[in-house]
Amino acid sequence: MPREKTQIGQILLAHGVINTAQLEQVLAVQKDSGGRLGDIIIAEGFASYLSLYTALAEHYALLFVDLLVQPPETNVLYAPDAENYILYLAIPWRYDVDGKITVAVAELSKETKVWVSKNYGENVKLAITSPLDIRRVVEREFGVVLEEKSRLQLWHEKPAVSARVTVPRRARKYLYMASGFLFALGIFFPIQSMIYFVAFCALTYFLSMVAKTMIFVSGMQKEKQVDWQKNIAEMNEAGLPIYTILVPMYREAQSIPKMIAAMQKMDYPSEKMDIKLILETDDVETYEVAVAMKPSHNFEIIRVPVSALRTKPKACNYALRFARGEYVTVFDADDRPEPLQLKKAIFAFRNSPKDVACLQARLNYYNAGYNWLTRSFSLEYSLLFNYLLHGLQRLGIPLPLGGTSNHLSLAHLRELGEWDPFNVTEDADLGVRLAALGLKTEMLDSYTMEESTYTMQAWIRQRSRWIKGYMQTWLVHMRRPLVLYKTLGLRGFVGFQFFVGLASFSFLTAPLVWLLAFVFWLFPVKLMFPEWLLVLSAFNLLINFSTHWFMLFFCVRDNEKPDKKLVLAAVSYPFYLLLHSVASYKALHQLIVKPHFWEKTAHGLAPDGENS
Repeated sequence: MPREKTQIGQILLAHGVINTAQLEQVLAVQKDSGGRLGDIIIAEGFASYLSLYTALAEHYALLFVDLLVQPPETNVLYAPDAENYILYLAIPWRYDVDGKITVAVAELSKETKVWVSKNYGENVKLAITSPLDIRRVVEREFGVVLEEKSRLQLWHEKPAVSARVTVPRRARKYLYMASGFLFALGIFFPIQSMIYFVAFCALTYFLSMVAKTMIFVSGMQKEKQVDWQKNIAEMNEAGLPIYTILVPMYREAQSIPKMIAAMQKMDYPSEKMDIKLILETDDVETYEVAVAMKPSHNFEIIRVPVSALRTKPKACNYALRFARGEYVTVFDADDRPEPLQLKKAIFAFRNSPKDVACLQARLNYYNAGYNWLTRSFSLEYSLLFNYLLHGLQRLGIPLPLGGTSNHLSLAHLRELGEWDPFNVTEDADLGVRLAALGLKTEMLDSYTMEESTYTMQAWIRQRSRWIKGYMQTWLVHMRRPLVLYKTLGLRGFVGFQFFVGLASFSFLTAPLVWLLAFVFWLFPVKLMFPEWLLVLSAFNLLINFSTHWFMLFFCVRDNEKPDKKLVLAAVSYPFYLLLHSVASYKALHQLIVKPHFWEKTAHGLAPDGENS
């Protein structure tokens, strides 16, 4: 639409779309935020898309086309241009009897006119339609095509970093050879093989704790304090870019009201918030609840066509086809982000080196006080997001991102090939791929509160998916270890091995280390293992307990309301870590039999409140 605020305002005023008071209010909002008048009118709820664009069509003496009533002729649509229809807000409609093609546009900008002229020549007529109509037509006509692209683009463009094939054929051959060799050793030298295997497990267990401690100590260094109150107050809202917020949901009807309320609390110009509620086409209940809520016009419901692959990253990739923002972030249905998070992200991007392509906010749980499991989970997140990720950042080690509240420029995300739809921890994978391109991820001084799973079954389902994704990420990026070493550097490469690779291995072998330690302490007999190995296992367990207690002391101290139950969760935290072993064996099984299966975590079930 034309950008002249008075011209658009007078057009809509003359056609009775808005009144004088509403126009004055909209102009005042535009003065502060710098948004486009039509977008503000829609965001404020003063007019519908239909009335707004009908009035503009009448003013410019152009035909208004309701594409939902009079859809384009299928012979004029071209599947490879589907994303351009969204980008330029222009779509061919039909041929006239005189042979001229009519293109329906929701933009009369120079870029749109150039694209129309380039693709259809001068023998073209323009008609007006709404951006909502164009999006819905593209979804209806090209949804399957866009879903396939969202699913396979990374595999087609960069197969070396895609988890579509967990272990390539050539690597599988070497894996079989190595497994056969180890099996033969176990058959012919059973006792010696067992001793060396347990020694290797104990050594890696010890080294992983040493690495974790070093990362933690590095993360203890205080960040330079930013005067956010001053910086936000001085921020010119007119210069803020459009921000795309992706909210993938599946069977999340109960979370819709609180999620919409959380988005409405964001301190960011509403007309510059491009919020995508991403639903599956067969999730009728969530769709009906979302429609019944009648969210404001900066919310768009994107419905992803169903396919054999049903993962969060694929859904987010699909929604990116309709994204309008310069920056993009992902929130889960149960998230409650700090209202200032988007503004903080923009400030951080603008005041960081150009190679900073991603920001990760801190995460924790609003129902942390529900039971022992949720308290332990909250302590784990405090340790990870308040210390370990900061340590990784300082040491130059790739950050495995959280599944929510990571902020990226849309240009960088597309340069990376978007998320890997076949990786069930697409966030951790993306952090490694960012680092491999020489781009940096930094922690953002903001928070998002989530809902913690509070039953053992739900926790294991969720954690097994995360561990499986870490296994996928390690296998994918270790296909070419020399390339990874060259792109990450020595420190980044070693850190990746410890934080991503050895983490999963340690969870798998922890029960064996624990068992031998207890055998040494409770039954000081030699059995089949030499005494030095039993001592090493016992020493490992002591180091594990004491190191985690040391780190968790700081997490408890940071808590605003530490209580006896939280202290008890910290004391018993090593046993919470042992639960990871249960989840890791489930993850390993799924990695073999169904690597791309997404274990769904149900949201909106836990009571609110820290002490609920």
